[in-house]
Amino acid sequence: MARPSSRSKSSTPRSRSAAAPPPAPKAGAAPSGGGALGESAVNSAPNSVGASPGGAAGALGSKNSGKARAASQRSRSAPQWSDAGSKWADAGQHAKRAPAPRREADTRERILQAGAELVGAKGFNGCGLSEILARAEVPKGSFYHYFASKEDFGVALIERARDEYLDSLREHLTDRRRSAVGRLRSIFEDTRNECARTGPTVECLIPKLALETATLSAPVHAAVKCSYEQWSAIIAQVIREGQSAGEIDPAHDADRLARVLVMLWEGAAVRMQIDRSIQPLDDFLAFVFDTLLRPEGGG
Repeated sequence: MARPSSRSKSSTPRSRSAAAPPPAPKAGAAPSGGGALGESAVNSAPNSVGASPGGAAGALGSKNSGKARAASQRSRSAPQWSDAGSKWADAGQHAKRAPAPRREADTRERILQAGAELVGAKGFNGCGLSEILARAEVPKGSFYHYFASKEDFGVALIERARDEYLDSLREHLTDRRRSAVGRLRSIFEDTRNECARTGPTVECLIPKLALETATLSAPVHAAVKCSYEQWSAIIAQVIREGQSAGEIDPAHDADRLARVLVMLWEGAAVRMQIDRSIQPLDDFLAFVFDTLLRPEGGG
């Protein structure tokens, strides 16, 4: 009587062998019932899985089981390694790109610093792009990565200089330990003292550009004008504080007086360079704080 192959039965999981119907007997064969075929079919499945490793069925089952586990491990581990490799690759790219913002900021700042030095010394129209890039030690392509044109660069220069100057103004003008007039005097006296130390020259970028406004493009001209308006607005606020405290004549229009102070100071700075002397700055201080800003009826 033909028996089912124990090899095929041993490689079949128990749940499938239990669920599958027994093979149909050949014609003329007696029904298996509890006969040898039925016992063999039922007993061979658990024996193939649970047989000792020494048996042929057990060895094959162990071998197949090992292959299945290895395949399962490969199927599970392959995506994990792939994902991990992708993440490491991404991490490596990010690690390489991470310093880029700082490098870009440093490069842009180097260009602006070189431009501020050259424009402050020679004027906006007096220096060329190649000269600025040579001092900054950056290639020409880097310039157009950060600035669309020389005019765009000029606006960035002015905004940078404006922010630095307004920050220094705020340090003086927000010092409430001083009176309003004392705070105003300090911002002009500090510049006067610096010029006395370094010489009667002005290399501040915004006043330099202010002298070139007739030949500057509209965006650069507007940036210069905006800087002076912001400077005047800060001074006007301190003038109002001085008027409220009785230090400054309240008959003055604070905004107008602030603009006049800025104009007088800029004129004194130009005259200082002409005379090569800081005397014009001393004259400004004497007139403004001993005469112009004296309170009404002050002696």
